[in-house]
Amino acid sequence: MKKRSFTVRKEFLVGVHLDFKGVQFKPSYLPQLMADLAGQGINAILAEYEDIFPFDARQGIDVAEDRSAVWTPAILRRFQSLAAQHGIEIIPLQQCLGHLEYVYRWKRYRGMALDRKYPSVVNIASPRARAMVFEMLEQVIAAHPDSRLIHLGMDEAHALVAYAKAQKQDVLELFLSHLEALCTVCERHGKTPVIWSDMWEDHISPANLKRVARFKDRVILCSWDYGNRGERIASGRIAGNRVSREWLQEPENPAAPSIGPGHTFIEDLPASVRKVLGADLQGRYFTSMFQADLWTRLGFRVLGASSIRSSSHLAVLPNFNQLNETIQAWSRAILRTRQMGQIGTSWARGTSWCPPGYTIDLCWPLIGELARTMGRKPRPFFSGIPQTTVDRIIRTLGRCRVDWRLERRVADEMERLAPRLKTHRYEWDSLKLMARILELHRRAEYNGLEVDFFHSGVRPIPAEWDRRLREQQKTLADFRKLRKQVESHFSKRYFGQAFGEWIEDLFGAPIRRFKLLASECRAKKSLARQRYGG
Repeated sequence: MKKRSFTVRKEFLVGVHLDFKGVQFKPSYLPQLMADLAGQGINAILAEYEDIFPFDARQGIDVAEDRSAVWTPAILRRFQSLAAQHGIEIIPLQQCLGHLEYVYRWKRYRGMALDRKYPSVVNIASPRARAMVFEMLEQVIAAHPDSRLIHLGMDEAHALVAYAKAQKQDVLELFLSHLEALCTVCERHGKTPVIWSDMWEDHISPANLKRVARFKDRVILCSWDYGNRGERIASGRIAGNRVSREWLQEPENPAAPSIGPGHTFIEDLPASVRKVLGADLQGRYFTSMFQADLWTRLGFRVLGASSIRSSSHLAVLPNFNQLNETIQAWSRAILRTRQMGQIGTSWARGTSWCPPGYTIDLCWPLIGELARTMGRKPRPFFSGIPQTTVDRIIRTLGRCRVDWRLERRVADEMERLAPRLKTHRYEWDSLKLMARILELHRRAEYNGLEVDFFHSGVRPIPAEWDRRLREQQKTLADFRKLRKQVESHFSKRYFGQAFGEWIEDLFGAPIRRFKLLASECRAKKSLARQRYGG
């Protein structure tokens, strides 16, 4: 097949990432999902299928964890057809280097990974391992005949770095050799490959930039940054993630990245790297989302990647305010560089082995913000309630996720407002229920602290232990009641093994913890009675 020329649309690509390794929605939801995405101004979906893709087991690819959730070829075709009807472009994402945990968790494939202790990165020195990766890519490409782009992943291949060091080889050369072969496959099918840019940014130097330059007309760089805010920031993933040494002297900053042993600092960047960055690094501050400026200057096409769902935010609620600010920062970067567009990533789990995070129902305010800041005109999602009220509620929930304790008050207000809703009652109720879960989790945490505080002794009198037991029973009863409500609500749209994992994460662990708390309280009460009487 001849290579299909790729031309950038006049409009920005405004995309949402659908990560299918988390809680699965029922295929019956697809028509509403596509209509809602189009209504919010979304024109692209980055589809990361992982093991729900209908790989052909006859070709040696049998990777499904939950077979009930695997899409049939007919569902996959319907997904693409519905997207096309709404003017939404599907960009399939098939990992071709790292993040293959869903494949290598199985013993039958584990020997194909570079590191068998943490099997994630393909052993590119193994013809058999590479053949499997290429076969998976071929199947995904074949199933998307109308897609212009194919995302190859290629991020966070830490085991490749360790392997190159052990073998005294150049990690970038290994990476580029593998990418060259992948590009050949994509181009044979008329597809333009997209890759995450972090492996290049981690190994940037003037010499390495000359080596990657040969790909500027062959690949699109998708640069992710989920923490940057504002116009400038004292942190940047360049030649290793770095922050300013001076920043350590400033008051606590909630936007500061974690700093661990061996961390290097902006002040220690080699002069050659600082020269590459030019005006994007002034003193100790980077231009926010400077990656877009850097790759633009070097002649690459760029997609920015913000986040509408962060795996680090876990199972209950997102930090709406932080994610909103990052979306806005990326929008400014894409607008100033006139690059291709922005994708809001939606990580359903940290990796295939992590617990599933909150459902995508909670992300619509962020999807609307993504579209709006990229120049689209999203329709009011919660029609019937003033947008100023919706925005205030979402901002407050974002603060509740971080520090405020107003989630019960917010949930009560949402309950009162619900009859006024004309659209999307389901998503509204999803947000309200998760606010109630957050309040209950915090109450449970306090109940636990009231017992943990006295691990070393039995100072409270028996009546105080009785009070603790009563409060624990009330909290436990509320957990069981809310669990029924949450299961009833979310099972209308979600199903499968991951759905069960998520429910267990929200309710099972706290309920088990309360049984242990009650046992400890009864033992402490008995000791207190012996010591103090009563």
